[in-house]
Amino acid sequence: MRDTKPLAPVHTAVALFTIQGTLKLLLLPGEPWRLPGARLKEGESLDACAQRALGEATGVGDVFLEQLYTFTASDRAPGVVVSYYALIPYDRVQICAGSGEWVDPAHWPPTAPGLRQIIDCAAERLVAKLEYAPIAYQFLADRFTLGELQSVYEVIGRRSLDKRNFRRRLRASQHLLETHDTRRGARHRPARLYRLRETEPSIRG
Repeated sequence: MRDTKPLAPVHTAVALFTIQGTLKLLLLPGEPWRLPGARLKEGESLDACAQRALGEATGVGDVFLEQLYTFTASDRAPGVVVSYYALIPYDRVQICAGSGEWVDPAHWPPTAPGLRQIIDCAAERLVAKLEYAPIAYQFLADRFTLGELQSVYEVIGRRSLDKRNFRRRLRASQHLLETHDTRRGARHRPARLYRLRETEPSIRG
């Protein structure tokens, strides 16, 4: 006899991070607050579902996106939730009042049961990956100063870095390409602009 029991629903949930002075997480309004997410459609891949959820929440689709873990949903929401985290420069997305809010992931308003686990998992992955992959570039414009890049590392790692040692490590990594352009600050001499090597296609987008 064929088992006709319907399959449990599958949803994606995306922890979208940006940096605005400090690390920020996007939460969407509701009772309670929630992460961008969507129910998987027939024939749709998990990545496409997560990208669709981000697009519906922010209007932006071309961002760094990586799968985290699969969680069993609660009794209130049966099925499974496949979690992701995504990274974006702050100026690439405009969140209208009432449609979402950027919050400190360490101090967030009440959310649906289980989302705290997803948020913590995403934040831990971000910190861990900072040590072995050029993931910090996802928070920057295509061209950036070394000072801006160091600031991203310090925000995510929550500690100050020695300027000389940081720049020595960056140059040894061979992730950077120096451009011929500079950016003039209000009180400082022009700073050279850099970009990420195009040999890292899996890092951007």
